[in-house]
Parts: sequence; C-alpha cells; structure tokens
Amino acid sequence: MVIVASPAWVGQGPRSPVPLVPLAISSFVGDTRLMTARWIVGIDGSDAAVDALRWAVGHGAERDVDISALGAFHVPGLMAAFTAKRGFGVDELGLAATAGHEVDVAIEAVAGAGVDVQSMVIEGQAQHVLVDSSVDADLLVIGRTGSGELRHHLLGSVSQYCVTHSHAPVAVVPKDASERTTASIVVGFDGSDHGADAVRWALDFAGERAAVHVVAAIEVAPWVDEAATRERFGNEIDAEEQRITEALDAVDPDGRAERSIVMSGPREALADAQDGADLVVVGTRGRGLLAAGLLGSVSTWLLHDSKLPIVVVPGR
Repeated sequence: MVIVASPAWVGQGPRSPVPLVPLAISSFVGDTRLMTARWIVGIDGSDAAVDALRWAVGHGAERDVDISALGAFHVPGLMAAFTAKRGFGVDELGLAATAGHEVDVAIEAVAGAGVDVQSMVIEGQAQHVLVDSSVDADLLVIGRTGSGELRHHLLGSVSQYCVTHSHAPVAVVPKDASERTTASIVVGFDGSDHGADAVRWALDFAGERAAVHVVAAIEVAPWVDEAATRERFGNEIDAEEQRITEALDAVDPDGRAERSIVMSGPREALADAQDGADLVVVGTRGRGLLAAGLLGSVSTWLLHDSKLPIVVVPGR
C-alpha cells in the first residue's frame, strides 16, 4: 500500500515529491497507446465504490492497464483546531488505517477477477485527491452513490466535483451496474470540439471489442411532428445535418461508428439509444468553474438517472 500524508496539506490534494506508481503519459483522446494506461478508482467504503472497482477490473482484464484503488482521509480544520486547543491531536494514523482498510476490502471483493490492483491512501479531501491524481491518469472511475451525509443523493459532491474538474475522463458507475464487459457504446454528439473528443475516446476505448453508436439530435420545434417540422424548417435542418456529418467525418473518417441523426431532443435521443447499450459517453466543455456551469441538463440527467455507466470526457 502507498500512503502519502502531509499535515501541512490537510484538506488539499495529494502531495508527493516522487511518482506514486509508474505513470503513463496521459493522452486519452483517440490515439494508439505505446505505454500502459493508468486507471484510478475512488474508494470510500461504500458498495458503490466496490461496484466501480469491479467495473474497472472487468474492463482492465482485457487491456494493458494498471489499476489503483485510491482512498483518502482528511482531518477537518475545525477538528484539528479543537483538539489542538485541548492538548491532544487527531489520530491521523488511525484515519489512514481506516481508509486503507476500506481500500483493502474493496480489492478483496474483486480478487477473483485475476487483475492486480494497487492500494493507495492519500491525505486530503477526497475530491481534491482524486482530481489531483487524475493529472497522470487515463481514466478516473467513481461510484455514483457514495457514503456520508450526501448518500441520499445519486450524484454526491465528490462525484460532481470530479466530473467537472478532472483532467482525465471520468467513468461514473451506478450501483449494481452490469459486470459484463462493454460491447456497445453510445456517444452523444453535437458537432462541437468537445463532442469530437468524446467520439475519439469512445473509438479508442472500443478498439475491436465494442460497437460505437454516435447519436446527434436536432430539435427545432418539439411541439410539432417531424414531417411538419421538416416541411417548415427544411433548409435549416439540412444545414444542421450537413454540419454534424462533416464534423463526424473529421473525427471518424473511416466510418467506424454507426451514426444516427434524429429529430428529437438530446435527452430523448440518448434515452432511446441506451436500450441494449453498455456505456454512454459524453463530452464537457472544460474543467473547473466553467465546466461546472456548463454541465447541462442532459449530462446532469444522465449522471443522475442512467442505469448505465457514463463516461464524461473533458475538453482539451
């Protein structure tokens, strides 16, 4: 187990003067890797975290990938100040041991898959530890339901922070997700650069193992049926279809992905496309506050309600 603890950095991300594990160059957008990929799975002691690790191990078994199960422990500033005033300290070693035990339990739960998983524990708030660790990762995997006071929310604060701040793509795995490997991937596409990043990632992840279905939605007048909409807005629809097709040709010139351009809202289009799929991939427009503000209703709906794992690919 790797443990990184630094009292001066309590509440922040991981700090280490040397790499914690052998690192791969993070180049996640649609290229052929010459180095072993690195996946990080967030562990918090919940069943959802174990499901996330199980999903990662199941998919890592057929790929050249190093998987690390990462736990975090954190001493809140108020607690540290309170105990210091009374002449006794917080048992940080005990907190680290608890986090380490949760990681070990999760690894033991997936031991039958025959994939080696490295155990890591880093001092800091979970969201900062995970995001900082994503700098040198190719994929960050988290469960959709965590432990703690926000457990009743399907997408807690840690998951939300990771999705909008991670440097690597984030796979959000719902509890009790299917353990089968991915055979069918649905990608939401709108013709933008961040949509293109999502398509590239999906094609790279699929390799020769999975089919990729790219879905683009054109919504002009949702209160009017498609025939009437095409009759009234035919030129606009033709122009939008051409724009989307040209953007897809640029990112998938060989036509590896199946393509669908449908006349409906994006939520309805993706909901229909999920039937029979194993994974949904969408893009985001950036990281940090910008991404938090731009994570739209469709992405939010997917992250909260989809029964499938969702991968959110950050913009470059």
